[in-house]
Amino acid sequence: MNIGKNLYELRKKNAITQEALAFEMGVSVAAVSKWENDKALPDIIMLCQLADFYQVTTDELLGRTKKQEYIVCDDAPIILRCMKDILEKEGFHNTRTANKGTVLMEMIEEKMPYGIFLDIGLPDVNGLDILKEIKKEYPEVKVIMLTADDTEKSKNIAISYGADMYITKPFLPEHIQMALKTLTKSV
Repeated sequence: MNIGKNLYELRKKNAITQEALAFEMGVSVAAVSKWENDKALPDIIMLCQLADFYQVTTDELLGRTKKQEYIVCDDAPIILRCMKDILEKEGFHNTRTANKGTVLMEMIEEKMPYGIFLDIGLPDVNGLDILKEIKKEYPEVKVIMLTADDTEKSKNIAISYGADMYITKPFLPEHIQMALKTLTKSV
């Protein structure tokens, strides 16, 4: 746990001085300096106040968030919201969403995710074609098909194209949690 480094980076990111942070928290500048240099730890109440001040979770402040990032690609806004909520509850706070395959590919080029939850029925391209392209260009990216298409043909194509998992809609949060546990065991 490197709380000092996290505090320093948050302070710099928010363009705030040690003096201003000390004033906001009601502590001395020396206390802030000690925290950032790992000479002292803020108590639990102060950690909560710091997390509120920086608008992060205490887990993020303590460096306990999961580093894998996911993208959810689905054309249904309710699925995007639901999946983002499930992933955040599981500690994946950097989840991005896309409602089209072309947007997904731009996001991957911008920043490679650990995994993608991908629908087959997208408005601009077939999700199976996107799966094939992703696995060809980025074989290390985990792809979980998340679709209402439960036909054997689609499942077989997804498997042949390299899908890591296949979850059909409607799904329960437990299905997503199980998939995450399975995928993160290989990390």
